[in-house]
Amino acid sequence: MLENSISIPKAFEEFRTIIEDTIRPVIQIDTTEKETTLFESKFAGNPYFPKQMEYPKSDSGTPLTLLAQINFAEVPAHIPNLPEKGILQFYLDAHDDLIGMDFDNGKNQNGFRVIYHENILEDESELIQDFSFVSSPDDEMFFPVEKEMKLSFDVDSEALTTSDYRREEKYAPIFEFIEEKEDLEDLFYDSFAGTGHKIGGYPFFTQEDPRTYGDYTDADILLLQVDSIGEHILWGDSGVGNFFISKKDLENKDFSKVLYNWDCY
Repeated sequence: MLENSISIPKAFEEFRTIIEDTIRPVIQIDTTEKETTLFESKFAGNPYFPKQMEYPKSDSGTPLTLLAQINFAEVPAHIPNLPEKGILQFYLDAHDDLIGMDFDNGKNQNGFRVIYHENILEDESELIQDFSFVSSPDDEMFFPVEKEMKLSFDVDSEALTTSDYRREEKYAPIFEFIEEKEDLEDLFYDSFAGTGHKIGGYPFFTQEDPRTYGDYTDADILLLQVDSIGEHILWGDSGVGNFFISKKDLENKDFSKVLYNWDCY
């Protein structure tokens, strides 16, 4: 059940109704550095991948590298329309200095790929075991994750973040209240930053939401956020990577039009 109440700093208690009106469910992701099986949820490492499928490559023919794998059997049922089974994977071009992102078209999957395996093969002999054809980590100069990490999941609730493109509309009275009050402004932005690894909720950006000027506004659901946390995840200069999907596409399990964005300070 979605909690309709969250912790709010006392200075903003009078705006509780406004803030709570934006609450969405979120699944927070924790990481543990360790080797994983082909089936487990992870950042980096070797993916689950059937031999009969064509492995994803960039438009230049470079094999893409696994950023994240989400096995929904391990994920709490907390986000509407998320698959209840199967494995969802996010791949990036580790040799591209833009890490597979197309600035002109964030849905162009030539440099990244989102793949959903709905029915899982249990027989490992039917899966690729040797991924030496994918470049070694030493060669992946631009890849954000340096160590393989097993993922665990916790359910939570989250209010609209201060870098989401809807903040000016939803939080107009709050922004008026904190204007020229530097301490309160810092507190508000820190309290509703939305940092961390997660599925659902609202995004964090170091720069600007790519949906700010009316582009991609159908991509309303945060499918995955991978943040620069710890010593072994780094997007450029302490940035963040985000993937978004429309409600309709998520309902249809269509991951061909996912919006990918990453930015840094």
